[in-house]
Amino acid sequence: MDILIVDDEEMVRYVLTEKLTESGFSVTAVADGMSAVKLFRDTVFDAVLLDLKMPGMDGIETLKELRKLSPDTPIIMVTAFGDIVTAVEAIKLGAYDFVEKPPQISRIMVTLRRAIEKAALERELRNMGRNAEASVALKQAYEKLKELDLAKTAFLSSISHELRTPLTSIIGYAEISRKKLAKAIPDIRNDNARSAEKLHQVEENLDTIVSESEKLTRLIESILDLTAMEAGTAEWKWEPLSLRDIVENCAGQFAATFRKRGLDFTVEIEGKLPLIKGDRFRLSQMISQLLANAASFTAQGGVTCRAKRGNGKIELSIADTGKGICASQQGVIFEKFSQIGDILTDKPKGVGLGLSICRLIAGYHGGKIGVESEPGRGSVFTIELPFEEGVL
Repeated sequence: MDILIVDDEEMVRYVLTEKLTESGFSVTAVADGMSAVKLFRDTVFDAVLLDLKMPGMDGIETLKELRKLSPDTPIIMVTAFGDIVTAVEAIKLGAYDFVEKPPQISRIMVTLRRAIEKAALERELRNMGRNAEASVALKQAYEKLKELDLAKTAFLSSISHELRTPLTSIIGYAEISRKKLAKAIPDIRNDNARSAEKLHQVEENLDTIVSESEKLTRLIESILDLTAMEAGTAEWKWEPLSLRDIVENCAGQFAATFRKRGLDFTVEIEGKLPLIKGDRFRLSQMISQLLANAASFTAQGGVTCRAKRGNGKIELSIADTGKGICASQQGVIFEKFSQIGDILTDKPKGVGLGLSICRLIAGYHGGKIGVESEPGRGSVFTIELPFEEGVL
């Protein structure tokens, strides 16, 4: 199997070349993106290990060019821990996965073999053609692909759990330090103004640590939510629910946010909506995510939340007067790690998991979610949830 390594650090290229060669891979290593693109035009590789941060043509730019030349070749991003969010953005652009620096050879080996195996299976599926859907070989290949996807989901869940544990400690100790410092500053301020100024700066630094750690914790919780739902291990509490109560509660929580942003916020709920069978927490999570998105992407105008009864279903819509979504993006925004905007010129917040989770929640309730939008004229997200006739 032929592997291309693209990394500007000589030691990383050396170590990866030695270890992969020992494991039976044929390795070619280059120091920059331009060299990789030039080599890619004339050489076929089974997989690529691509450094995310390089001088000149960086990993994202190189990824785009390599994907143009060979969209089926799996590309694995190599990144420092602090660049994980950007690495996830690379997955959105077509990278297979990412591994962290310093390189862990065992992790790289597993990721490489899975990537190459999956690429080979996908080629096999394409070669079988449309008429082979009922064949045993196709079913076996499909099951193997599902197995590989489950393994990737399991890895995401595992690493998220591992990250959450130290983050809890970081937040806890930072909070304790911040409280103790807050008590000490008034006394020190009276004794020594210069020392008080320095301690105040430490206090601000602790605030930043807590804020950024909480942001990362929310990201990890989203990944755990997503992986649990995909694996079928998420916990659900099914009960008869009033959607009116859930919508009004979520709307109440976001009213101050819209008011602070100078946006009109209207809630219109049809009278006597039937009960639905669902999970209160998950439905609230879905509605809150859509309201949060509306607040983030609406600079002026307003947001309207409506709920009405349809034919055997309740239709819940959240309409905004925001920037809108172009037609080419509407089909992919519910996919994992998909976001609106160019990550190089208009980097969005988060990593694009919110709408994927919304789609899963709607699906678990036997419903669906969709969007209608036009750039510059806002968006309307609509959720359809079934109910049982006669249950009021």
